[in-house]
Parts: sequence; structure tokens; C-alpha cells
Amino acid sequence: MNDQPKLLRDLTAGYIAEQCTVLIEAEPQLRAGEPVIHSTRVAVRRLRSTLRTCAGLFDPTRVGELEPELVWWADLLGAVRDLDILAERMAHRLAALPAEMVLGPVPNTITIELNAQRQENFKEVVEALDSPRYRALIIELHRWQSAPPFTEAADVDVSEVARYVKRAGKKLDRRLAQAAEACRVGEDQADELLHRSRKAGKRHRYAVELAQPIWGAKAKKIINRRKRLQDVLGDHQDSHVAASVLRELGARVGVQEGQNGFTYGVLLGMEREHLQQLRDVLARSKQGSAEAALLTLAKS
Repeated sequence: MNDQPKLLRDLTAGYIAEQCTVLIEAEPQLRAGEPVIHSTRVAVRRLRSTLRTCAGLFDPTRVGELEPELVWWADLLGAVRDLDILAERMAHRLAALPAEMVLGPVPNTITIELNAQRQENFKEVVEALDSPRYRALIIELHRWQSAPPFTEAADVDVSEVARYVKRAGKKLDRRLAQAAEACRVGEDQADELLHRSRKAGKRHRYAVELAQPIWGAKAKKIINRRKRLQDVLGDHQDSHVAASVLRELGARVGVQEGQNGFTYGVLLGMEREHLQQLRDVLARSKQGSAEAALLTLAKS
């Protein structure tokens, strides 16, 4: 098609502009409490991923100035989003338990605890919108939206995007292999390596998204596979977070008058069993087949 980008600069500029637009336009929606936390956070991730995966294409000084501000903004958004995910997970877990296993006002207590923390975290997001730091971030995003600071390395044929996608894919393979080996030998850092694999998988997926305008159906197939892997690894990370919260909440709330720590222990056991299931799958996987093994756990 005649309107397809010819240079890698043009392809990358379009992808960056899309993410900057999402971030710039999110402010009024965030102030109104609309459900855009997730989409805004994802835009930050896509932008950060592009800056890292295609690092040689940009002025390193400008990247160094933008990167910590994106991390700051992502952390604020993530603190809210993580609680939304946790609340939904707890609701599903409790709904799956027989009534006789739910002792005391556990559902109500968990809802109150998570909602209170979410309100505090969301308040920090709204307060940040009025800060000089946020205003400076938006100004910089406008600059990247209209004129990304490319280096001469971006003035190559658009097909060169394949090099960056391949590099990101190899990094994912290495991370998965490390995580699988840690599971085989029972290393304590297995969960951390799985978390790093999840992040590497996202970066590869976003690199393929960058290539999608010229790769078409080929890119869509890879993206769908990466989404399935992300679901599995994301579920593992969510389980890890849930286990930590349940352990703290059960110990603190479960001993109070009118409460019962039993159900918190049951839920914690469910999460630990879930975590071990994934580790066992990886431990049994053959060399070089970690991704295929994980995808057997993907929801149909």
C-alpha cells in the first residue's frame, strides 16, 4: 500500500504518537473517575518498551529525561490497577468456595480493606495531575508526539524493525529458560525470574505491535500467542501478590473480634497451590520448551 511507512523512523513515530495521545488525553477521564487506569498504564508500558527495545533510534539524553517520569507515572497508576485486579481475583476465589468454608465476614472485610486502599491510591493519582511534575511530563509527551528525537539509526528501511523484534524475542527466550531452570532445581528466585519473563514477553509483544502495520497477519498471530503467555505469567504474578496480601490480612484481621482467620488461610493455600502448579509445569518441561509448557496452562 502507498500509505505504508517507508522508513523505520516513520513506523516508530506513528506508534509513539499513539501512546502519547492516550496519555495526554487521559487527564480529564482520570479526573472524572472513568475506567481508564488500565489503558493509560498500558500506554506507558508500550512507550517505555519502545524506548528500551529500540534504544538506538533515540537521543539517549532525551530518553534519560523521559524514562524516570514514565516510571513515576506508571507506579502511581499501577498502585490503583493492582488493587482492581486483586479485588476481582478475591471475589472469584470466594465465590468458588463452599459456603461452609467462608467463616466470618471475610468477603465484606476484604472489600472494605481493598476499597479503602484504592481510594487512597487513586487520590494520589488525582493529586499528581495538579503537580508541576505531571505538567512537565505532559509537555514532554507533546514533544515526543509531534517530533520524537530520532538518531540517524532510524533513517533505515522499515523492514529493519525485524532486528528489534528478533532481539526482544531472544531476550524472552533467555528469561524463560532461566525461569524454567530455576524451577527444575528449586531455586528461591524462580518467582522473580518468572516476573522478569513476563516483562520480557510484554516487550516482545509491543515490538511486534510496532511491526504490525507492515507485517499484517504474521504480527497478529505472534501477538495473540504473546497475549496467551502474558495471561499465564500475569496470573502467576497476581497469585504471588494475592498470597502476600492474604498472609498479611489474615494475620492482622483474622484474630480480631468477630473475625475468623480460617478462610484467609484457605485462600492463601489456594494461591500457593496455584503458584506451585506453574512451577511444576516448568520443572517438567524440556530444554527449550518452556513457552510451550506454559501455554498448556492458558485459558481456552
